[in-house]
Amino acid sequence: MVAGNPPLVSILIRSMDRPTLQRALLSAARQSWPQLEIVVVAACGRAHRPLPDSLLGRPVRMVFAEPDRRLPRAEAANACLQAARGEWLNFLDDDDELLPEHVTTLLAAPRVRNERMLYSRAQVRDADGRPTGHCGVAGFAIRFYYETLMMPNATLIHRSLIDEGARFDTDFPIHEDHDFFINCAARTEFHFVDAVTCVWHAHAGESGLGHGANAKVTQRHALSEKIRRKWATLFDQWARVPGALLHTGQQYLKDGDILAALDCLERALVLWPEDINAMNLCGMANFHSGNGERAELLLARAAQRLPQHRALQENLALIRARHSRTV
Repeated sequence: MVAGNPPLVSILIRSMDRPTLQRALLSAARQSWPQLEIVVVAACGRAHRPLPDSLLGRPVRMVFAEPDRRLPRAEAANACLQAARGEWLNFLDDDDELLPEHVTTLLAAPRVRNERMLYSRAQVRDADGRPTGHCGVAGFAIRFYYETLMMPNATLIHRSLIDEGARFDTDFPIHEDHDFFINCAARTEFHFVDAVTCVWHAHAGESGLGHGANAKVTQRHALSEKIRRKWATLFDQWARVPGALLHTGQQYLKDGDILAALDCLERALVLWPEDINAMNLCGMANFHSGNGERAELLLARAAQRLPQHRALQENLALIRARHSRTV
């Protein structure tokens, strides 16, 4: 628990009045954090059923920003920001959940650089409610080029970022969360807390960013490219942070995302063509993607510079053996 006067936290729900709303509301009301309000923006308009003024002793406020029309995701999110009174803000979709210690876990975690964006892991559940894994990873900001690092319900945002002008871009029908987090990361460092504190029902909802029926791959790719164009200058700055591309590429390589690893590491090699780690990692990424000739070239260059490095020599021998069998 944070010592002294605990800050007010606003849990912000963009509600389409789904049957799962009550579950989301209860998960917010059951937080162990003492100072908390629940703000529900009726994204479906005046058709939204009424809600009580409190739930389990927590204040609940309904907001009808545009009662005569359905609000797109970004507009509903901005209405939440405008209505919130808390020092810290946390979005929660009406089909997802927070675990009871979510807010406390994030705010009690020590911060070393006054980070104003805190996030944790979310448990992923399938259409039957069965856990299938986790999402939310630590990493350099350049990873936003490839994916978002955090789920909205896993993230606390300090109000000062909103005061500085961070908002959701209404040009994004989906991926508005990803774009918003980049906007915030341009203003502050972020802090990852390695704990599972919330639940993402990935098959529910209509965003197209989930799994199963809630997956719209073509639209997702198009909007990812739009994000990359919008933030191109910032991504270029982040890519030049020492170690950022190498570390990110190495993580993708370990996770088996070979295409993302290859893109990261080839970009790193352009920036640092004589870096032995870049040669080694990029060589291995090429090897795993089937580019045996380039893999051998890069590993040979690295091994030539460090002839006594056993791992480099072993990697080179492996690649040569595999490559010779395919040519």
